[in-house]
Amino acid sequence: MVNDPAQEQSEAGLTDRRRESIRIQQIQRRRRVAFGVIGVLVLIVVGILFAGYVFIFVRPPQERVVSVNDVIYTRGDMVKMLRIRQRLLEDSGQRIDTGSDIFQALQLIVENEIISQSAPSIGITVSDEEVDQQIQGTIIFQSGGSLAGKSDEQVDREFKELYGNFLNSSQISEDEHRDIVRRSLLREKVRQYVGESVPAVAKQYHVYRLAVSQEDEIDIMITKYNDYVKNSTDPRLLHEAFKAITREFSREVPELVRRGGEVGWLPLGVIEDYDDVIARVEVGKLSDPIPNRDQRQQAFVFMVSEIDELRELAPVNHEALKTRALEHWINEQRREHDVYAVFNSDIYAWIIQQLGISTAITPSPQPTNPLQQFLGVN
Repeated sequence: MVNDPAQEQSEAGLTDRRRESIRIQQIQRRRRVAFGVIGVLVLIVVGILFAGYVFIFVRPPQERVVSVNDVIYTRGDMVKMLRIRQRLLEDSGQRIDTGSDIFQALQLIVENEIISQSAPSIGITVSDEEVDQQIQGTIIFQSGGSLAGKSDEQVDREFKELYGNFLNSSQISEDEHRDIVRRSLLREKVRQYVGESVPAVAKQYHVYRLAVSQEDEIDIMITKYNDYVKNSTDPRLLHEAFKAITREFSREVPELVRRGGEVGWLPLGVIEDYDDVIARVEVGKLSDPIPNRDQRQQAFVFMVSEIDELRELAPVNHEALKTRALEHWINEQRREHDVYAVFNSDIYAWIIQQLGISTAITPSPQPTNPLQQFLGVN
């Protein structure tokens, strides 16, 4: 049988077309696989970018730092509170103190929420009108008197403009700011309420104090003081003797050194950390060096020149005792609430970043001392 050349050519062409079709299908499959792989990689990259965005920008502000019962506060809530303080400080030419303000904000959130949940039980509330008055008073005060002498319409218009600028620069909404102001007013009302139990007259001690370090010649200081006093209990002599050693040995703040170490008349409770020392030291005698609770490299030496069993409280001390009374009341109320709080170096660094502050160290929380402002101690 003789093969037909035309038929052979036709069969060869058909085979070539089949091969070409198979090759094209293989190329198309490879392309689909490649596109699929690229698509998966793109989805992975987008997923990573989205996860990073959520992790960096969305999740941190929503992370819980405090909860009191069912009420939750986040990192973002802390930043909003701190931005208001930051703005008010900047308006007065000061800067926020990363060593205390951040930790105090955390403490205030816990305490103010406990107060907010407990105050209605003692019949204390804050009205919208009181919030309005407080905000207007603060903004007008911050204006430096620029609204004085203007008509009510002008004052209202300029107040709204100033308040709007304040909210914008603080990056906080009006409702959020009003809530913070409301809690602040509620805290003060409760402080005055529990402070009614603080008497206006109490036993008081005329207190003197100086600071020394371990390297100081403490024995020489004590000898000089005793040689000057010679067992006298004359308040004037004790004052002069303590002034002499204060100006030679004390490492206190300049204002307290200038006053010869005289803190003043104090009832117990104003500086609770040292109440036992003040109550125990004999009149005219120097106490043993007591570690400074805020600066461990220092120690305090106390002296009491007089004791008055019934003495009217100075306004600053009366207010300090009211604040102490509020602290005790909050601690009692805390037992009735489920309180959660967390704070670490990551949260601290994130808050610092949000506030636009740079710092090289992470400070430890410092205890609140009601007499710090009175003595000019930071």
